Amino acid sequence: MLVTMAETLALAEAKVHLEALEETIAVLADTDAVRQLIASDAQLARGEEETEQELAEAMQYRAARER
Repeated sequence: MLVTMAETLALAEAKVHLEALEETIAVLADTDAVRQLIASDAQLARGEEETEQELAEAMQYRAARER
């Protein structure tokens, strides 16, 4: 893979871009994460969305279980 940049960046900015690329590579290298992303895309395509309220409730439930 070849990554090129069209502009010169300050070192701090370049580091942010590098970190984002490293995170992307880590996710794509994780087969379970990729499977989950594919399944999520399929759910969205079928209209199986969750509301913000439903997600908030699920997160609260999970946080309570972890205590």
